[in-house]
Amino acid sequence: MYSWLSVATLTGRVLAELPDFDCAQVSKQIGAGTTASGNLPLTDDTPPEWPRAILEGGAALVLVDEDSGIPVWGGMIVHTNPDHTDKVPISLATYETGYLSRRFVGDVDYDQTGAVDIAIDLLQRFVLTGSNGGIPMRIVVEGASRGVVTDQSYQDTSDKTVLSALQALSALDGGPEWTINWETLDSGQTYTPVFRISGTSLGTRVAAGHSASATFEIPGPVSSVSLDRDYTDGNGANDIMATSTASGASRPQSDHVVVPDPNRPTFEDRFTPDTGIDDLDDKLDSYARARAAQIAGGTLTLALTAAVENAPKLGVDWSEGDDIGYVVGGLDRFDRDLVRAFPGGISGVVRTAGWVLDLSGLEQVTPVLEGPDA
Repeated sequence: MYSWLSVATLTGRVLAELPDFDCAQVSKQIGAGTTASGNLPLTDDTPPEWPRAILEGGAALVLVDEDSGIPVWGGMIVHTNPDHTDKVPISLATYETGYLSRRFVGDVDYDQTGAVDIAIDLLQRFVLTGSNGGIPMRIVVEGASRGVVTDQSYQDTSDKTVLSALQALSALDGGPEWTINWETLDSGQTYTPVFRISGTSLGTRVAAGHSASATFEIPGPVSSVSLDRDYTDGNGANDIMATSTASGASRPQSDHVVVPDPNRPTFEDRFTPDTGIDDLDDKLDSYARARAAQIAGGTLTLALTAAVENAPKLGVDWSEGDDIGYVVGGLDRFDRDLVRAFPGGISGVVRTAGWVLDLSGLEQVTPVLEGPDA
């Protein structure tokens, strides 16, 4: 079971418990923001401090696992719409979208610097402080790698947000991974965001020959499964080129990164990973190589949904970035498929790219798994 708390964005101090806040779904994705919405019923039991507890930009709602006390999701309140009814509609955005997209990068240059160190410096300069204060966010580096070494230059006049700068760093070949989680360091008096970053990949890997600490199975605790195979524009291509904004009469662009495919004709993908790359070094090639590794065979995403009470504990047994096990189908004693859409069944260990938590009715959790061997 989960419950909601309101905390001050400037300090993380708990403002109120809001057990009646009604939100149908929250989700997480590495390196990107998500949004959610819900309603706060106003009753005789509503805390009297509720107007401060839903202050747009000044408060965040944090979802806490009641058994473990671990916060699994948090979103800044960005919009409310009280009316004549006894319910206040509230819109939430995780700090990636709700805050990092509203802080801008100033004039700063980096010469042959690890991408992890660039990201940390950007946060320290342009997020943790500000003309009206910043947010109390702890930075945690996972692993020893400082990420790909690169030159980077930012200008205040480019109006680049911190979010877009971080996402551009991650899009480099060998770029860092990052996400924002939540923590309490004083037994629930305050809840603050944690910026996790790795020069290689976030989360816990399962060593060869070992079993995952969390496994989702159908038949079993998993109630539904879907495998999304996507080769639409932007999700699948075997000839990839990265471009930047024009510089005079020329346009900087990468070489074509071609991935041989014996079963498909040429599908081209051209994209602009970042603006303002006006030189012809290998940075655009790096972006193109990274994207080719992601979409050359199309995008493959496995989603398994299980009741929270039966599933491995989110935030305890696993979280985004971790390896988890999966078992889908197989054969019964008469050699019939247990799940017909997966002949013979599939199983293995795969990394979680994110998750979805359904809170309406029976609480259900869906780890979103990228690239299963299926």
